[in-house]
Amino acid sequence: MKRFIPFLILTFSFASGCAANPPAPTVAPTVPPATNTPPPPAGTVMWTIQTEGSIYSSPAAEEGTVYFGSDDGWLYAAETLSGEVKWKFETQGLVRSRPAIADGIIYFASDDGNLYAVEAGSGVERWQLDIGNDLLVRVLPVERQWDYLQSSPAVAEGVVYVGSADGNLYAVDARTGKEKWQFATQARVRSSPAVSEGLVYLGSWDGHIYAVDAQTGQEAWHFDTRGAYWPVQPSPTIADGVVYCGSRNPWLYALDAKSGKQLWRYSYGGSWVESSATVVDGIVYVGSSDSQVLNALDAKTGALKWEFSANSYFWSSPAFADGVVYIGGMYYSQPFFYAVDAQTGQEKWKLSTGKTLEKGSTLNGVVSSPAVADGLVFFGGLDGKLYAVSK
Repeated sequence: MKRFIPFLILTFSFASGCAANPPAPTVAPTVPPATNTPPPPAGTVMWTIQTEGSIYSSPAAEEGTVYFGSDDGWLYAAETLSGEVKWKFETQGLVRSRPAIADGIIYFASDDGNLYAVEAGSGVERWQLDIGNDLLVRVLPVERQWDYLQSSPAVAEGVVYVGSADGNLYAVDARTGKEKWQFATQARVRSSPAVSEGLVYLGSWDGHIYAVDAQTGQEAWHFDTRGAYWPVQPSPTIADGVVYCGSRNPWLYALDAKSGKQLWRYSYGGSWVESSATVVDGIVYVGSSDSQVLNALDAKTGALKWEFSANSYFWSSPAFADGVVYIGGMYYSQPFFYAVDAQTGQEKWKLSTGKTLEKGSTLNGVVSSPAVADGLVFFGGLDGKLYAVSK
């Protein structure tokens, strides 16, 4: 019977007739396995979700999930890193508002007339409230004076604030869905409200910017942007006691948040200001329509710091992250989504999107305002896709 005996090689050295200790073995360096792949170049499409309708809705992301609506009537929840759809919730109308997230609940509006509250984790409905949002039936934008947005909800101190096509601002108990008060304007409200220090700010198609007491719904002040023929479509942005809001008049206004007094205004030379402002480190970033520019303005004076020009209508509102401004463009020819250096106004990269799914329309591109989370930029396209792009 044979036995297997490991073959050993022993090395000895002799000195003074005595065996010395064997030398320490030489250990080859260990190369750790590669666990991290290099990050993709900025502007790389990581994944998309195809829906059955154009996406005007701006996405909102929190805790690894991105939420967005589509003209196919559904609200979607998807994992930010993989794009896997976790759930979707059906309404009976276009979903063009940006979802608001508060205490594990998603709030959003639909053109079926309702404001909805659904659970963030499951998509199960908590409540719905008729806010008259179905007053105006959507047809081609030009037939409704380019009426393409929905007011997006804002949540503060347990209250949901949202505008409606019926001309009212609604205040709704976030837990129960019961209406607390209404504030009436003289035209549809597509502007999304902003809440700061006890006041709710909004624009109306009656040409005014309003400040309303958040508790009572009583008007604090209003500012006339010069007539109902110049709707206020953007949403007010509040920073350091100043309200920044554009108009189709067409100006960007800076107003004192407490009094409504005009501090300065910046002319866009006849071009609508549909984009809502983003204010970071004393700089106001805002786009315009026919002038086809994204501007950076001094927040205190309104002086132009730089101008980024492109063959696009900038109806999207800019997002800022890590020194880069992101904004979507829309036009009849092939438009792009842009990343622009916040200091210089120079283009860093751009991404082309597909053809619109909206029947009868020849406008393509991005109206959806981007959201940045988990190293990605999210935005919807008129081609019906939600894009997740490396930043």
